[in-house]
Amino acid sequence: MPYPTRFLAESFRPYATSFDWVPSLVWINALADLTIAVAYFTIPIVLFRIAYRRKDLAFRWLVMCFGLFIIASGIVHLIRALNVWQTWFWLEASVKAIAAILSIPTAVLWWRSLPDIVTLPSRRELRDANQSLARANSELEAFSASASHDLRSPLTTIAGQAGLLELSLHHPTEEQRRRLTRIQTSVKQMSELIDALLVLSRISRHTLHREIVNATALAEQIFGDLQQNDPARQVQVTIAPNLSVHGDGRLIHDLLRNLITNAWKFTSKNPDAKIEIGQVAPGTMATFFIRDNGAGFDMARAQRLFKPFVRMHSAAEFEGSGLGLATVARIVERHGGKMWAEAKPKEGATFYFTLPTMPITGEFLKSHPTREQSPA
Repeated sequence: MPYPTRFLAESFRPYATSFDWVPSLVWINALADLTIAVAYFTIPIVLFRIAYRRKDLAFRWLVMCFGLFIIASGIVHLIRALNVWQTWFWLEASVKAIAAILSIPTAVLWWRSLPDIVTLPSRRELRDANQSLARANSELEAFSASASHDLRSPLTTIAGQAGLLELSLHHPTEEQRRRLTRIQTSVKQMSELIDALLVLSRISRHTLHREIVNATALAEQIFGDLQQNDPARQVQVTIAPNLSVHGDGRLIHDLLRNLITNAWKFTSKNPDAKIEIGQVAPGTMATFFIRDNGAGFDMARAQRLFKPFVRMHSAAEFEGSGLGLATVARIVERHGGKMWAEAKPKEGATFYFTLPTMPITGEFLKSHPTREQSPA
């Protein structure tokens, strides 16, 4: 008999003949196999849903293979239930062989995944870890406040004593004036550094209040404040209209203020200063840029550009805490974006960053990694 015709061959006897067609045995076996088949068809739905929604899982292929194996096993039980009355034994054997083949990679993947599975934390362990993290954050916040107070107190004393010393000197020499100015400048720099450190430490703990933020209006406001504080500066500013992002308004303001202030500072020695703010590519995760024709920097050092206390220029050239770009990078990361820069010494720099322009989910960020793009 040709193989295809054997699937529905009637030369065999159905399973019920083994039970002498006793009704109770017939129905117990048939209903049991049907119930198992229904259960086997239901389980893969859950498994495939998990694999679809959690593409980040390390066990995704295990879940897929296991689901296919369960489906094949369910079909075997379904045909077996029908074979209580039918004689489709070749079909049953063929599907059973497929299930056997699928069982091999499933078993291999289970054994390979076993060390990772047994080390997965339990709910209690996750709860304890979260509570421990909450305590650590609370202690860190208390430490930051205490450190800020303890560091500011001696600075206030030093600044006050320097001021009194300056008043007590009726006719200070040039050298005395220079030393007093140096003390006051150092106190100011230290105070700014403490403020910058506190801002950086709070970003990770800050609860994001996401909303649509008008980035164009924020940039115009920041440039207006800079121009008011330094009216003698002549800077050609170009801001693209209708720039908006979906994020925490306070952090987006800090991000733009840091980048715009840097551009303003590093173009201070260029009489033909130009600063441009725009958008490279629209989309759910849009790429924005802030470009200037200022001092620039050597790209050979760009790898550490966004690390705390890393400076591309000496304090004698341009003042600063060395924490501004680290703060900006942290804000961008909190919003699920990326940041990078391009520059040439004495020709300027362009800072790119990606931010969401509409509400997005964590699943979207995992399945749609942002790409570093440059303006044409």
